[in-house]
Amino acid sequence: MKEKVSFAQRQLTESLLKLIKKKRINEITVSELCNKAQLSRLSFYRNYDSIEEILRRHLSNITGDFLNKTSVNYRITPKEQFITELFSHLLNHRSVIELLFSNNLSYLVKEEFDEAFSRSAEKYDDIYRCYVASGAYFNLFYYWFINGCKESPQTLSDLMNGFLV
Repeated sequence: MKEKVSFAQRQLTESLLKLIKKKRINEITVSELCNKAQLSRLSFYRNYDSIEEILRRHLSNITGDFLNKTSVNYRITPKEQFITELFSHLLNHRSVIELLFSNNLSYLVKEEFDEAFSRSAEKYDDIYRCYVASGAYFNLFYYWFINGCKESPQTLSDLMNGFLV
């Protein structure tokens, strides 16, 4: 879900993304991040509990932007269109995803898939279907991504026609 992002949150997110281009996330301290963002540690702790939380919220905002700009829903939208639009969106955010994957944080992307899909559950037993779909689409994305996104989202969609949940 997209949230309103404050100046401090934007500064911290942008600074963290710059820092993880140069060093591993587990080597970045809160003090270093705050110095880069030109904010106090108090500003950090007022907004976040951890450095990883910055990335979680950033992914959530990326998902929120996608859902607000499109009308896709994995339950209603034809699968071919869903894959094309979702993977095109993810390709537009390739640089962030590459940073996450290179820092062994692909699980954050998986968690965001799970969160987004689970929001569409209408009843208790439906949650299982949502998690199966999330896993299928994430694994398709993961394999496509680590292999260099060689196929276009449309080509990938055509390959998966009738295959996915």
